[in-house]
Amino acid sequence: MNFPLSRFLPLTIPTLLLLALFVSSPAGAQEDDYDLLPDDTGRDEVYAVCGGCHSIKTVIQQGLPRERWDELFDWMVEEQGMAELDTETRATVLDYLDRHFNTDHRPTYLKR
Repeated sequence: MNFPLSRFLPLTIPTLLLLALFVSSPAGAQEDDYDLLPDDTGRDEVYAVCGGCHSIKTVIQQGLPRERWDELFDWMVEEQGMAELDTETRATVLDYLDRHFNTDHRPTYLKR
């Protein structure tokens, strides 16, 4: 049985355009990631610094003590090419991560 391609083209093009719109728009996913961060001082900085390279979900599942977060920043700068943070921004980010994603402050659904 032969079907002419032109018969499916009118349905295919709108479907492909709609699919391209959803796939090429990461803003929705990024906004969802932003909402995973508790509303507190440092939220924007954490989102910008951490979310610039990976998902915020990667951050919130860590549950690290402040000292380990600090070491992790050093490692990311030295080994992963992350830009060094100025002292104030680094302290703000570390304070936020320590308050919300320390070993005792992980989201309930991630605790084991």
